[in-house]
Amino acid sequence: MRTKPFLLLAGISGTGKSRIVKQMAFDSCPDRSRLREDATTPGNYCLIEVKPNWHDSSELMGYESQINGAHYVVTPFIRFLAKAMMYEDQRVPFFVCLDEMNLAPVEQYFAEFLSVLESRKVVDGRITSEALIPKEVFSNVKYERQLKEDLFGIKVKEPDVMGDATSDPDQYYGSENAVYDRLRKEGLRIPSNLIVIGTVNMDETTHQFSRKVIDRAMTIEMNLPDGEPFMDFFNNARDLEYTDSPLSSNLFLPTIVKAADAVTALAEDNAEKTDWLKKEVSRILTDLNAALEDTPFKIAYRVQNELILYFYEFWRENKEEDWAKILRESVDRILMMKVLPRVEGDETLLEKPLERLKNLCASYPKALAKVEEMQRRLNRSQFTSYWP
Repeated sequence: MRTKPFLLLAGISGTGKSRIVKQMAFDSCPDRSRLREDATTPGNYCLIEVKPNWHDSSELMGYESQINGAHYVVTPFIRFLAKAMMYEDQRVPFFVCLDEMNLAPVEQYFAEFLSVLESRKVVDGRITSEALIPKEVFSNVKYERQLKEDLFGIKVKEPDVMGDATSDPDQYYGSENAVYDRLRKEGLRIPSNLIVIGTVNMDETTHQFSRKVIDRAMTIEMNLPDGEPFMDFFNNARDLEYTDSPLSSNLFLPTIVKAADAVTALAEDNAEKTDWLKKEVSRILTDLNAALEDTPFKIAYRVQNELILYFYEFWRENKEEDWAKILRESVDRILMMKVLPRVEGDETLLEKPLERLKNLCASYPKALAKVEEMQRRLNRSQFTSYWP
């Protein structure tokens, strides 16, 4: 998630995909009263249940309405993003769980977020993005009173008959008003401490993911582990609760978003190894596209960018490890998260490309096992995909 703060957790129903998102929120929630008011749900967590009838972004991003007077319809999603902004400087991770994300077409109701996600960059030491909702909405005097109340619960009372204000919200809502000032100046952007995780079930009731969605997400497959998974469930079960020692935000949140910045940081540590890395990454990705020749699944610069970022984050935690070993592990995981989820089709399209991928993946055990699984499915059904 430090590589890309948009993840898809895919797997059979009942494997705990939604629970793991909530667990991460509990484990990272700092000991601050406003975030720990609810014993059952941490303040840095928001569950949004996707509905099958979602076909545009208004379900998440809200919309302007003239019904019962001009106002902006605020959704739980944008209310949570505004809340996350209050904790950006403290780098508190905020988790959105889009439950059963593909019950509706993701590329329709999540289009704006997917596009803006690619605009992230570091400005004055903070990761920022283009606006999801333009600043004109928040600077509109017709909406301001209503938006402050709907976003933060700020109630500005009307003057009394003597003409004096009956309350001054600024003395109680300093952080909220500071955030609203930013919204008025910048619009609602993707907070740098926000992580969006969609849970995914692939069956006859759900929609397939377009390559646009898969290209912009990190896909993680969650199935029952080998061995004795049901006994492990009893032995390793833990309650969802706050911890006295919250996990560091550095485990969840990045400091850079561009491969060029990662390469610069790596070169400062070891210029010679960084030159080797650039050549090796270029070679591996060129070989990968050769394996995908004559298919619509060839990869481009986004995968290269995210492979470098993934390597960099892996390296930061394992600086004494051999760079070649780190790269092999990084490529294996990027193949699983970014490349193979794109691949689907019939025997005519995929028989030879899958064989070439199998040869390419000889050094990448996770990807090799998945390619062999896809080949077995192709031989059995004359059609295959990443998804079971």
